[in-house]
Amino acid sequence: MTDKSRIKAALEFLKDNQGFKVGGLYLAPRVNEISVVGQTNYNNTDNLNKRIAINELNDIKAEFNDYEELDTEFNSFFENKTVRFCLAYDYGMGGIELCNDLDGKITWSYDVKD
Repeated sequence: MTDKSRIKAALEFLKDNQGFKVGGLYLAPRVNEISVVGQTNYNNTDNLNKRIAINELNDIKAEFNDYEELDTEFNSFFENKTVRFCLAYDYGMGGIELCNDLDGKITWSYDVKD
């Protein structure tokens, strides 16, 4: 679990419209929303399927919810904001979004096998 000081630091960066990594998540302000990005545990997208990706996306949401429960100011900051949860694949020189969840609707950005 991430300590509360990292969560508070992330909050200050977000208030200044800057991204910040806290725990296993990268929080990034975007136009009209905040992206919460986590990376897949898989080193090769060929080994990934939609069920696994959805489970990893749910893990990202659970980690974010843990932060909201840990800090009331953090929770209040996100109260009236749109949050887009993203699962990304880091290929070493960059990353690509595999899928995202916006308001409970999953959108696939990469061709993940069923």
